[in-house]
Amino acid sequence: MPLITLDGVSYRYPDADRPALSEITTAVEPGEVILLRGASGSGKSTLLRCLNGLVPHSTGGQFRGRVVVCGLDTREHPPRRLGMHIGFVFQHPDAQFVLEDVEAELAFGLENLGLRRPLMRKRVEEVIDQVGINPLRRRRIDTLSGGERQRVAIAAALAMHPDALVLDEPTSQLDPQAAEDVLQVVLRLVAELGMTTVIAEHRVERIAPFVDRIWTLDAGVLRDQPPRVALAEGGARPPVVDLALRAGWTPIPLGLRDARIHAPTLPHKGGGRFPQWLWADYLPGRGFGPSLRRCARSAGTLDDAPPWRGRRLDGSERIRKDHALAVDRRTAAAAARQHLK
Repeated sequence: MPLITLDGVSYRYPDADRPALSEITTAVEPGEVILLRGASGSGKSTLLRCLNGLVPHSTGGQFRGRVVVCGLDTREHPPRRLGMHIGFVFQHPDAQFVLEDVEAELAFGLENLGLRRPLMRKRVEEVIDQVGINPLRRRRIDTLSGGERQRVAIAAALAMHPDALVLDEPTSQLDPQAAEDVLQVVLRLVAELGMTTVIAEHRVERIAPFVDRIWTLDAGVLRDQPPRVALAEGGARPPVVDLALRAGWTPIPLGLRDARIHAPTLPHKGGGRFPQWLWADYLPGRGFGPSLRRCARSAGTLDDAPPWRGRRLDGSERIRKDHALAVDRRTAAAAARQHLK
């Protein structure tokens, strides 16, 4: 039985001249990870807010169709009740914070549920450990960085023991390292807890290898597709998918790890096969891209590896045997495309 069902959902904001959502019918099964993508203004936030009842209860407007969450019709139950089943994380975490320090914020929702203090303490300790925010537990929220605040917001949502986690572009306001930290938290929850997750995310290359389906919104119209089908058709997608389509790889890899098996088949512009160094092992959780064994005949600009910062590789550089060099995913894919020209 689906955890979330949308049946013919359409919605128009008050005074809007066109609907924000049009005849959306889909479902989310327990344990699934759904990536929601689309251009700005396509209706992503509106669709996510339908899942916890904020649309239409807090927005007004014209709502048609039916959204059922864990057997509850969102038209008949308020967001407060639906929030027990849907943990929602906003794009701007300050929008959901109520109290001033981290531990109090984590306990706030539990107090509203009327839980006994020992159970509240147990749940708070659980989410602090799951999200990895023990160093933040006694901090004031206004002293936290953007990435730290987003991790606290995720922990506060998890403390309610929801059936699903819904995240509305949680990394859009973060720098690359903070965004990586937040997405690592989300992926760990998926791997360790089997958390049903619906996430709107513009950093598609980080999340695409882990999703079960992709929802693509275009002017309020939803396409629900398997990841490889959705990414092949276009829209926001990892750069390695562009490379795969040009090289004719089947199946299309969703990340660099999948692409490594195809790399030896690529022709090199100077003859022979594509250089293996570009597809060395990725270093997960360290904020770096694929490590390179050597950089002869390389193309691309390195921004993250002193003393090579900002320099363009022209084939003359050499790195000592005991040195490591790294590029991010986009630079790696750009270098690969250069070799195909």
